[in-house]
Amino acid sequence: MLPRRYLPALPALLALEAVDRLGTASAAAEELALTQGAISRSLQGLEAQLGVTLLIRERQRLRLTAAGLDYVAEVRKALTLLAAASLSLRANPTGGSLNLAILPAFGM
Repeated sequence: MLPRRYLPALPALLALEAVDRLGTASAAAEELALTQGAISRSLQGLEAQLGVTLLIRERQRLRLTAAGLDYVAEVRKALTLLAAASLSLRANPTGGSLNLAILPAFGM
């Protein structure tokens, strides 16, 4: 496993994914129940940590750069894996199996 310093904060990754899908920091902020400023700071911090420009900032919209598009595709895969793992755990929290047995007369 890579050192944690290479792992961006989950809120920043969620912000990037939401901005890509919704197109604006305001819409992403509303969806994530954050302020627009919090989204902007998260994205700036993510870009600083990675050392790569991920977004093109236009008047009212944000567009992802080519590097940003590649990165957000991988982020979506990772978020999907996290969601699937969480759902799997909730469905079977002990990780065990359930064995049922019925009497032959009951099964007829």
